Amino acid sequence: MRKPKKNQPAPAAPVGQPSTSRYVLGNMFNLLRRFGGTIVIWSCIAYLGHEAREVLIAYAGKSSFADLTFRLLAQVSIVWELSLTLTGFSITLYLRERNLHRKTRERLTARITQLELKIDPSRTSSLLTPEGLTREEDQ
Repeated sequence: MRKPKKNQPAPAAPVGQPSTSRYVLGNMFNLLRRFGGTIVIWSCIAYLGHEAREVLIAYAGKSSFADLTFRLLAQVSIVWELSLTLTGFSITLYLRERNLHRKTRERLTARITQLELKIDPSRTSSLLTPEGLTREEDQ
């Protein structure tokens, strides 16, 4: 084994490996780079939760005319929207069912007429429209 020369400094770390401080800082920045977006998003959510808590504490037990008006307006708005939605659904379902019944009557009318003529060729038709409705002159 050779002794190092007096003028030559001893190496601080083996070649190819960074120092401990550089290694720790490098890993910290690597983690920040990988998870930085997630950290920012969750930090913002936590901050918004904290601010909402502060607002709720500040207004706890207090009410005003604006609160009453807002509640009343919200209830009326919800009832109005629900009634319009249910009415729209009802009308849509009615029109759809009406159309399906009409198509079914048209499909079955032709079949029934053919069967009646097959059984009795001298039979006269009731002269119903293909939709299954009476003729205008019969009303």
